[in-house]
Amino acid sequence: MSEAGREIAASPLAFELSHEEARIAASRAGFRRALRRRFSLRHVAPLVGFVLLMAFAAILALTGLIARRLAEAAIILAAIAFMASRMAAHWRLRRAQMGGDGAFAAPGSQPTTVAQDATGLTVRTASGARRFDYRACRDVEAAGALIYLWSDNGDPAVIPTRAFPGDEAADQFVAMLRAAIARDRVKPG
Repeated sequence: MSEAGREIAASPLAFELSHEEARIAASRAGFRRALRRRFSLRHVAPLVGFVLLMAFAAILALTGLIARRLAEAAIILAAIAFMASRMAAHWRLRRAQMGGDGAFAAPGSQPTTVAQDATGLTVRTASGARRFDYRACRDVEAAGALIYLWSDNGDPAVIPTRAFPGDEAADQFVAMLRAAIARDRVKPG
């Protein structure tokens, strides 16, 4: 890490999340929570079932075990059921993204400060402080103009890249967080 990267890691960051950044962070947190609850399995299973039913009905119709019209009707009903399940999955996903709106407080009069030490980050807001130990974090991600530190439980720490003096400093911070998580992460087993 460069000398500038060490200086950034040693000094606390101060920023205020804008309303738009708080909305984006809350939406992303809601989406990740939904995916963690096996949303993707419930999202993909109807597609697999639809494809298998189509193949089964086509094979039965081609071998003459059922009438062609009956196979067509089964495929049409399966398509209707698949589209209904797809629409329900879309609504669940939308609700999960919208459900995260309250996760991040709207910008207040006091800035958020992020202090880093050897074992984690401490995020201080007007409502209190929250600790993010590296050993209890899953991932670091830079998406858009925000850096997310995803913990095993709860909402992420969100740091806008504008809190850093430049893009290179933000990239170095993300790389440093990834290395710290890889070093300290408790291996399940």
